[in-house]
Amino acid sequence: MSNLHGINNLFSTSHIHHFKRLFWLVVLTSSCFGASIILQSALKLFSTGVASYSVETNYLDWNTPFPAVTVCEQSDNGRVKAYLTQYKLSSNLASFFKEVAFWNVKYCRTCNVCKINKTCVENFEDAIEKIRHRCSELLTDCWWGGRYFKCCDELHPIETEYGICYVFNSALLGNSSILTVNRRVGLIDFAFSAVELVGVRIHAPDDVVSVALENILSRSASLPLVTEFEAILKVEQTVNDLSVSSLSETMRGCLFKDDLPPYPDWPFKRYTYSGCLLFCRALAQYSFCNCTHHFLANIVKIPACNIKGLACLYQNRDEFPKFECNCPMACEDTQYKAVHIFYNRVSGKLSPELMKRGSRARVRFASLPTLRVRRLAIKDTLGLVVDIGGVGGVFFGASLLSVIELIYLFCIRRNRN
Repeated sequence: MSNLHGINNLFSTSHIHHFKRLFWLVVLTSSCFGASIILQSALKLFSTGVASYSVETNYLDWNTPFPAVTVCEQSDNGRVKAYLTQYKLSSNLASFFKEVAFWNVKYCRTCNVCKINKTCVENFEDAIEKIRHRCSELLTDCWWGGRYFKCCDELHPIETEYGICYVFNSALLGNSSILTVNRRVGLIDFAFSAVELVGVRIHAPDDVVSVALENILSRSASLPLVTEFEAILKVEQTVNDLSVSSLSETMRGCLFKDDLPPYPDWPFKRYTYSGCLLFCRALAQYSFCNCTHHFLANIVKIPACNIKGLACLYQNRDEFPKFECNCPMACEDTQYKAVHIFYNRVSGKLSPELMKRGSRARVRFASLPTLRVRRLAIKDTLGLVVDIGGVGGVFFGASLLSVIELIYLFCIRRNRN
């Protein structure tokens, strides 16, 4: 006897009428067919459509991260000439130092035809450090929520594809207390003054600044002297339900910060989509030239290019965008969009006070967010087990005890008989 309906009538060794055996054979065959169809649908849903998205509106309790603001020296402003004069070097080196000290889309065109110690030099990284401005030479006064502070106390140096930049509210420098806004503190803004030509990038606190990172400010990201600038933003967040962590990387279609992307020698402690794009750009350069740009070398732990390598980068610059990148999206994502950008460059004769103050930039939210996206797991492993148990119960009256019973009947009891 068995708890599985009909099994005893179909496989019993005692005399049972043929019609009764045929009846249970048809019933069990039909049940197997129906169960297989439903299980196939459950398995397909489990393997492909395991995540869904819903919109949350319970915004009263949200803490929204304020964006990171990265300020980079934009281009040469007489610094190369001053460096050559100070160290009594030939003016023929001016073009070379301008190209290696500041990032440009052509990398180093001079390196393609230069002559060592005449129009270029091998050991140029020390010179770059002396040519580029320090934080105190770029930025002066800053405000967070109207509270004044010296910029260089909170804007820390960080290595980027543009060289050494200075970042506010970044999570990449071990900063565990990222600044946030909520309904209690209200809308808070960040403002700074720059006394040199700078470029501004606004991004998520855990993003890595690179050429591939989306520039939400477009051409307005460059602040020549003297400019009044204000960026008003909105924010879109994607968060995850706890059930998503039980899914595999393939099923959820994204990577958490502690996951590793499909690249060997991943150089970062955490995964971010922007970091993956940066690493992919470095791998593209390495695949063609066996080195990477000197601004990238320390970030991605790949050897830096010498003069010959920089010439190779210049020659293959059009091939790098064709390099295939495999960068999954990040499960936790915060995106900032520009709602309004106010950009006014002061023209005419500038007063000494205005020149001393420099450009003034301000970053703020238009309003606190009222919507955000939550990723949910439609089916997890426990749900699949429940589905299998439900199908077994509906079509066969089966349970875990029934499986154990079958093992007993076919393996233990038969051997005893």
